Amino acid sequence: MYHNQSVKEITKSYNLPNTFILNNWITVYKKKLETGAVTLVAMDPAKKKDPSALKQQIKQLEKALEKANVMIYGLNTMIDYAEKELKVPVRKKRGSKQSS
Repeated sequence: MYHNQSVKEITKSYNLPNTFILNNWITVYKKKLETGAVTLVAMDPAKKKDPSALKQQIKQLEKALEKANVMIYGLNTMIDYAEKELKVPVRKKRGSKQSS
């Protein structure tokens, strides 16, 4: 279920030929999320004064940020699902006491 829609409903709304395509995509996407730590190689200090190298670094950082945001969205969606559908408390509730 996603936003109270079944896999079948989502498949139909996106004009997919069958539910296998969506289920397969979800499986592949979950694996990418589970392994998807975003990492970048540190910039060589000598290149920090080169404008073209800095522009390239900015593009890489923007791409990494986009990937991280997608990952965060996916993880939050999985947590929301676990809490709502599976009744698994994941997030700490406000005002609850910390364990010692």
